[in-house]
Amino acid sequence: MNLAESNVSIVSVVGPNVGKCGYCQGKDTSHTFGVWAYYLTCEDYQQLIDKGWRRSGEYVYKPNLRTSCCPQYAIKLDASKFKPSKSQKKLVHKFNRFVQGDWTPNSEEDVNTGNKKPQQKSEPAGMDTLPTLLSRAEHTSNDETERPKKYELEIEMEPSSFTAEKYSLYRKYQIGIHHDPPSKLKEKSFRQFLVDSPLKRYSFNRDDGAPCSGYGSYHQTYRLDGKLIAMAVLDILPNCVSSVYFMYDPEYAFLSLGKYSALREIALTQEFEEKVSKELHWYYMGYYIHSCTKMRYKGQYKPSYLLDSEAATWEPIEKCVPLLDKTGFVPFHKALMGEATDMDSTSANGVDSISNSANCLRSVLAIFSGMLAPITVSFVAFQFSPTLDFWN
Repeated sequence: MNLAESNVSIVSVVGPNVGKCGYCQGKDTSHTFGVWAYYLTCEDYQQLIDKGWRRSGEYVYKPNLRTSCCPQYAIKLDASKFKPSKSQKKLVHKFNRFVQGDWTPNSEEDVNTGNKKPQQKSEPAGMDTLPTLLSRAEHTSNDETERPKKYELEIEMEPSSFTAEKYSLYRKYQIGIHHDPPSKLKEKSFRQFLVDSPLKRYSFNRDDGAPCSGYGSYHQTYRLDGKLIAMAVLDILPNCVSSVYFMYDPEYAFLSLGKYSALREIALTQEFEEKVSKELHWYYMGYYIHSCTKMRYKGQYKPSYLLDSEAATWEPIEKCVPLLDKTGFVPFHKALMGEATDMDSTSANGVDSISNSANCLRSVLAIFSGMLAPITVSFVAFQFSPTLDFWN
């Protein structure tokens, strides 16, 4: 049996981990539980992220919201109902004008005339959709009176892979934006973090001109005149596009590429819904961290929902934010139903709760005592640990 080609997921349980928080920099205040994934079917990983898990390379983990300093709530957007706001349209127009050559950074003046930029005209009905707005940066107008674009923009999807060009961009981004020491940015760590993936790639059942050939892990590359200026790491799953990471050349920070890429990925999700599957209409943005101001931008894309991993429900973010303004951790479903939340308690632990909640992952096997066994058997080793409820 070739496990790499089978419909089986193989993991090994790493267990609980306590480390430094990457958001508030607290020492030993970030609590997670993890597994190492050798192979994961896209269906199994979909089940996992629906329960609040995320992957970093081949390591799959879930935060403990009750004990961590900065609770990380899984957030997803219904891309089928997304409509860009006025500020989001303005951001796209600015990007398009830069590609066209009508705008440069540090100036709000029109490059051609030297006059102040005119007020943006309202779009004709049906012409202000997100895909239409974004496409103007890539496609040349049929109007022969319009001058050619200054830059050639290419945005492509390709299977996750290593190149020296991608690694160079990663180093620029981590040094310029996150101020990481260059000595720590090794090629090996880049491969492990943003290239390696346990997901098994397989073809779509229906493909009406989709931007890639199947489910799995991909790199979405952004090139200006052939130069790689940004790259998104994305997982294409049965029900969603999951954003893993995004990096860009700091020289182009003036284009607000982080927010622009989110709009691109929402449009990508809409395209998958149209061309691949009606079920594939969710866009997962990772974690929403209310205690970290710079991470709150994820709540600007609507309609979005936050996961209550204890109740296994998704709640509208506009109802959750007022609760998060009052305290760090909130079991949303109980709070919104008016039930006592008992913030300081812990969820019920026990092997039975692990087995019951893992029933949907019956094809997941774990390496345990040198043998392959159902994932729930491996968790017996943690039966006296308060981390058991991580599987919920």
